[in-house]
Amino acid sequence: MKINFDAPPTSAQETNGLEVRYAAAKRRVPRWRWYLLLAMVLVAPAYLLVRFGIAYWWESTPAQVVLEQATLRAPAAGRVAFVAAPGAPLEPGQPVMALERTPTDTSAPPAATPSPTPHAPEPAQAQAYAAKLALLTEAERLASRRLAIQQERLHTMQGLREQGAATRQEVDNLRFQVLQAEADLSRARADVREQRMLMARVPAAMPAPAAPATPQPPADEAAPAQPGTALAPFAATAVQALVRPGDWVAQGTEVAVLQRRGEPLVHAYLPPDKARYAQVGRMATLHFMDGGKVRAKVVGLMMEAQSPPADRVSPLTPRTPSIVVKLQALEPLPAPYHIHQLPLDVRFDWVASRWF
Repeated sequence: MKINFDAPPTSAQETNGLEVRYAAAKRRVPRWRWYLLLAMVLVAPAYLLVRFGIAYWWESTPAQVVLEQATLRAPAAGRVAFVAAPGAPLEPGQPVMALERTPTDTSAPPAATPSPTPHAPEPAQAQAYAAKLALLTEAERLASRRLAIQQERLHTMQGLREQGAATRQEVDNLRFQVLQAEADLSRARADVREQRMLMARVPAAMPAPAAPATPQPPADEAAPAQPGTALAPFAATAVQALVRPGDWVAQGTEVAVLQRRGEPLVHAYLPPDKARYAQVGRMATLHFMDGGKVRAKVVGLMMEAQSPPADRVSPLTPRTPSIVVKLQALEPLPAPYHIHQLPLDVRFDWVASRWF
């Protein structure tokens, strides 16, 4: 008896000439999938390792661009006639704000008029005194209102201080503003009292004595500034106008904010345990938010520790007082970076720490 066996299959993927698709676990997996899985597993440790290396070799701290600014105050009480617009360039001695001139401010000699009779009152002098008294009374009222507002702000800040939402420096600043408002109110009351005494001493029936003719300055000499004019102390740019033409201001009221033209500084906030970087001459790199990088060096330190800005600190990190380091760029900063309090990061070059 002869037995004939069927021919064995030539491939495990075929049966009786038909292709059989087995489950995925039984197929050969491409090698690139293993590489992808390995990369997904190693990406997290690699990221942490890179971050550790950057933090170890370069100390990164929050910072901000600082430009010198000055706040001008009204030299006298009166109504604003002119104020420099924001963005206007100013030269040293150029007027920033001017007040309207009152009748008592005019220094030109009066025109020749027939002298009044001894028994006739002088209406011009009486009107001038009355107008000045009205202005001083209005200044006293505004100073009293300003003091009330400052006191209310101080009480609010003290409540926030008790809740831990405000710093002692902020409370002290408001206390200083309250004291300044009290001084302005006392000065305004003294001016009103002095004006009333002056009006009481001058007889109403006596004519005002003619003002002596004052010599006029030559044409080639510059005329002196008016009493109610605030001048720019240095070459600057008007940043903000705190008043508008037509507003009434008291003496000492803030009227404009100026910003000095020149290269800005960068203030970086170093934690106390990184004090080895707070030395004049240390090198660092300024990293701006748009990706710009500029080399800089330390040129000075602030003599008082300050807390870093709240928006540059993680909510889980306490705002401990930090060392404020002043840095100067080695090359002029581009114009878009000349913005006061512009946030950025400073990465100091590595310096070996002392173990003993």
